[in-house]
Amino acid sequence: MQHLSDAHHFRKMVAGACMVVAPLVLLVAMVIHPASDMDEATQVATIAANLDAWYVAHLLALVAIALMVPALLGLMHMLREREVAFGHVGGGLAMVGLLATTGLVAIDGFVGWQAAESPSAEMFSLVEPATETAGVVIPFFVMSLAFSVGMLFLAAGLYRARAVQSWTATMLGVGSVALAVGGLVASDVLSIVGAAVLFVGFFQVGRMVLRESDADWEHTPEYRGFRSLMGTR
Repeated sequence: MQHLSDAHHFRKMVAGACMVVAPLVLLVAMVIHPASDMDEATQVATIAANLDAWYVAHLLALVAIALMVPALLGLMHMLREREVAFGHVGGGLAMVGLLATTGLVAIDGFVGWQAAESPSAEMFSLVEPATETAGVVIPFFVMSLAFSVGMLFLAAGLYRARAVQSWTATMLGVGSVALAVGGLVASDVLSIVGAAVLFVGFFQVGRMVLRESDADWEHTPEYRGFRSLMGTR
C-alpha cells in the first residue's frame, strides 16, 4: 500500500507496465484475428467460420487501446524537459488516433460479428455502410492514422533527446506505420509484423522505465551508449 500512495512511483510503474503489456496484447489480437478481406461477402463468411476468434481478437484490441493511453502519457512524460514540442504534438495526435481506432474496432468487430452470427440480408447490409460510406471512412479510418503520425513524432522526439537508443526509436516509428498500412490494405502479415516491431520498441522503453529510479523518472533520460543513426552527434 505504501507504493500505491507514492504518486511518482505509481505513475512510473503504471506507465512502464503499460508500455510492455499494451503492445503485447495488441500483438496477440493480431495473431488470433481471422483473415481480413476487402470484400464484404468474403469477410462475413470468414467471420461466420471464426466467430469466437473474431470476437476475442477485437475485445483484446480494445483492451490494448485502453492500456496504450498510460503508455503514451509515459512517452510524453519522458520528453517533459527536452524535445517537449515533439512530445506534445506526438502524444496529442496519438491520442486522437486511439480514440478513432476505438470506434473503428467497434464497427469492424461487433457489427461484423453480428452480421455473421445472423446472416440475413438486413444484417449483411450493415457491413457495407460501415466500411464504405464517407461518414465512417473520414472520422474513423482517416483519423485513426493520427496514431501512427503521433508515434512518429514521439519516436523522433525520443531520438533527438537521446532518451532511448536509436534503433528503439526506429522500431516505435516503423512498427506503428506498418501496423497502420496493414490495416488499410487488409494485410494480416503486415499487421502482425507491425505489432511485433512496435512491441519490441515499447518493451525496450518500458523495461528502462521500470528499472530506473523514481528520481530519474522525473527527468528526461539520457541513454548511456546512445548511437546516432547518422553517425556521431
